[in-house]
Amino acid sequence: MVDEEVVQLVERFERIELHAAHSGREVLRVLTSLLLESQEARISYLTAVLQENISFLLPSLPPYAPPLNNINRVLLLIEQASRENITVEELKIQIDSLSRDSTDPNTNRKIIAQNLAALLPPNAVVYTHTLSETVLGVLLELHHIDKLQLVKVTESRPNNDGWETAKRLSENDLNVNLTIDAAMPSTIESSDLMLSGAEIINQDGSVVGKVGAFPAAVFCQQYDKPLYIIADSNKINRIEWSDFYFNPIRAQDLGIDSINSFLNVTGSFFDITPPNLISAYATELGILEASEIPSTYSKMPVSGWLVQQLRKCKTGNK
Repeated sequence: MVDEEVVQLVERFERIELHAAHSGREVLRVLTSLLLESQEARISYLTAVLQENISFLLPSLPPYAPPLNNINRVLLLIEQASRENITVEELKIQIDSLSRDSTDPNTNRKIIAQNLAALLPPNAVVYTHTLSETVLGVLLELHHIDKLQLVKVTESRPNNDGWETAKRLSENDLNVNLTIDAAMPSTIESSDLMLSGAEIINQDGSVVGKVGAFPAAVFCQQYDKPLYIIADSNKINRIEWSDFYFNPIRAQDLGIDSINSFLNVTGSFFDITPPNLISAYATELGILEASEIPSTYSKMPVSGWLVQQLRKCKTGNK
């Protein structure tokens, strides 16, 4: 039986309400709670329950690395328990430890800001696009150490996440310019650099991001402006997932109440920026080049069951 909190997670993913870092924490919380609150004394039963809930969750999952990495971590623990005949009580101790073993995101943001500060010119004018918890936190940290003069933000259609970024920055006394996505070229041209978040950093250095990130990167190259990807290491894709589920833009996302058979709304919420358009990746591990991304991969194994489920989901979404 699928847990009610998992159903709610699916609904939030389908509405694109959860951003990558937050969704990773939520997925870990829900799955670990599911196991910790169970009264079942058999590992095989807990495994079946966990797999049923993950199978229900995966088809709705946007291209976010953190929840996928955390799903893998929980699966690996329960698969190990099954192989080694660990008791449910021992498993729950490990699960509880996993649920508590999370780096404070604010600490990561401070480290990333410190790593990035040396690359910024004095009184930097920064362009950013959409809403990223990590980018927002890093910008606020850079503001606190007087590295920023102005942040320019485009609205990020179709759901206007850029408005929220602009609002939260301005509420913290940071000078902000907000404009429409169509003004992206002139906005980037008049900025010193671009800071962009990531949903997934792939092994080759390509980045899955909110739609609009790729054309912004092209304009950065056109105007010779550096583009730095701001992300903690949990955004690095440790699982083979070269494609991502299609998250279509719907009529209601554009404020259209009804359409007829001659009008189709097309497009996806996400795009991919190739590594040749990215200057560097600012993480809590340091400033990385694309060639360094593979060496930062965790040696953590991957659940074979999870890989099979991802392949099924991808086939089902073609």
